[in-house]
Amino acid sequence: MSRKRAATIIVAAVACLAADDARSEGTGKSRGAARAPTAEEFAALKQRVDEQHELLMMLSLEVRQLLQSTGRVGTGSAPPSAPRGGDVAGSGGGSAGAGGPVSVVPLPPKLATITGHVEVKGKPWGPIYVYVENVKESPVDRNVEILQRDRAFVPNVLVVQKGTRVGFPNGDPFLHNVFSPSPTQPFDLGSYRQGEKSGAVRLFQPGVVEVLCNMHAKMRANVLVVPNHHHVKANADGSFRLENVPVGARQVVAWTPDARPVTESLTLTAAGANVKLALQVGPPPPPIDKDGKPRSGYRQEE
Repeated sequence: MSRKRAATIIVAAVACLAADDARSEGTGKSRGAARAPTAEEFAALKQRVDEQHELLMMLSLEVRQLLQSTGRVGTGSAPPSAPRGGDVAGSGGGSAGAGGPVSVVPLPPKLATITGHVEVKGKPWGPIYVYVENVKESPVDRNVEILQRDRAFVPNVLVVQKGTRVGFPNGDPFLHNVFSPSPTQPFDLGSYRQGEKSGAVRLFQPGVVEVLCNMHAKMRANVLVVPNHHHVKANADGSFRLENVPVGARQVVAWTPDARPVTESLTLTAAGANVKLALQVGPPPPPIDKDGKPRSGYRQEE
């Protein structure tokens, strides 16, 4: 319903009520020429006027509610030309003022920046990564690779978003058997030679995935699976900056190889937030085979 049409309804209702009042007034005058109205007649006239006033108020309120439900009139102090809660756009090439169908487009979420510093105790050997844990995003469909070359994984530290498919091509002239004992997503790709189709695994569970080779105990890599695109590699001095993060209650996580991830909660406002995190690097876990048994050294199958 357009404003013009709503106004027409109100005017018509007022005209009808006024006509009724005029008829009542004329009747009263005609009666008054003969005699004064009785108390009962005066009370009846007053009740009819009160009912008409109440009807007019209810009609006015209903029209306003209809206009608000279509986004034509704002609530609170917002003017009608600036609806709150989203932009209003007409469909079918018509404008909202023409009475055509309208759609309310939600405003994008407010974004802000998280800055901070990560202190690392111990002897780190890999990069430091920081990410936001509790921002939901759909899994991605991407492909990356970790090459097996010279009895090592290249790279040996990798960060991927959930849904990423990680391949492990064999670049050595002998067998490799890539597997992971990690509780988040264990896997075993079996043995294959150079030039054969490489094994791959799609990682859906956020967390740290330790990658090993059942043929060579010294081969080891870490894959950090993050839940969304809000992640960054910290600078050499431990400082970091995460931009365009949705405001609200957020959980920020820091991680580096051989350290347990550390989580800090904060409230991110439009003004941004700053957080400090501390990681403790420990000794690497002892090498195991895919049956979970400890190992030492390595053996080579050619």
